[in-house]
Amino acid sequence: MAKTTSRTRRCDHQYATQRYDKAKAFAELAELDPYASTGPTRSAAVSNAVLAGIAAADTICCRRLGRHATGEDHQQALNLLDQAGHLGTSARKQLATLLSAKNKAQYEQIDPTVTEAKQVIRAMRAIVDLAAQA
Repeated sequence: MAKTTSRTRRCDHQYATQRYDKAKAFAELAELDPYASTGPTRSAAVSNAVLAGIAAADTICCRRLGRHATGEDHQQALNLLDQAGHLGTSARKQLATLLSAKNKAQYEQIDPTVTEAKQVIRAMRAIVDLAAQA
């Protein structure tokens, strides 16, 4: 069994602000037409929502812990959020919801449903709001 290592990077207030700005930009794009009748459009909205959530999680971790997760193992980001106090715990739930939709939106043949898109957009709004409080 391969050993997984936790990869993090130190970050400062300036980096946290940059990540928050990206979270807001991805969120804005996700809101353009998240409940479209066409599946590819919903997939694009959900993908942007996921990216907004990842950037928001980075913002929270940077501001609360001075470091954020790097690499493709999103479990590391979830684990770091657990260490970021009550705000991080709340954000973790939202990021988990977003990450659960990532593969379907980005890699699978079946696009997210309107119901799934609504759930993702709610989670995205919540985590971006939490990042604003960090």
